[in-house]
Amino acid sequence: MDVGPLIAIGVMTVLTTAAQILWQSPAKRRARRIERALAARPRAWIGEARGLVRVTGRIHHDGELAEAPLSGRPCVVYELVVEAFVKHGGTGLWRRLLDLQHARPFLLTDETGTARIDTSVPFFLALVHDRVGKTSGPYPGKHRALSLLLEDMGLKATDWRGRWRPICYSEGVLAQDELVSVGGDATRQIDQGGESPGPRSPPERLVLRGTEAQPLLIGHARRER
Repeated sequence: MDVGPLIAIGVMTVLTTAAQILWQSPAKRRARRIERALAARPRAWIGEARGLVRVTGRIHHDGELAEAPLSGRPCVVYELVVEAFVKHGGTGLWRRLLDLQHARPFLLTDETGTARIDTSVPFFLALVHDRVGKTSGPYPGKHRALSLLLEDMGLKATDWRGRWRPICYSEGVLAQDELVSVGGDATRQIDQGGESPGPRSPPERLVLRGTEAQPLLIGHARRER
């Protein structure tokens, strides 16, 4: 009996399994890069911030909330990454199906004041993804929310048997009262919801925004300053 084909199949199976095990969320790798860039920004209190800085505080939503696409959680910021394992040659690779990022404008408060975070400009996210998973078995099983999302976007999630393809997903959000760090260009603007610097001066509020050259950086903060 020629054992060559059996050995080849065994090697392919091992390599495919190893590739799936070693999969690491691309959002996690990206978040590490953003965290390093955020940490490089000079720290400042909101009451004193000027120019390119990093401030840390608690989120207060300012208007209508967004809804996380997978979990349905109300939030001001969300990120969802979905990847499918695709056989390629003798092994396989992970191919991005979805990379969704969304940020609503929000307020950020520390001990010295409140800033408005302008998310209408370029931004990068470094979120902690607390909803992660990998599909297997019958479709949709315990991954019904994911199946509905993929179907709505016209993305194929099953194999030839009608079972789940290997798919990994991770979702993170920023919601009311969460501790967050934001890096951006800090300027003071007239704002009726702000504070007046003097008896004859209009009310002002600190606004953080980004540019094409220096995007806004938004990430979970591990602790207060």
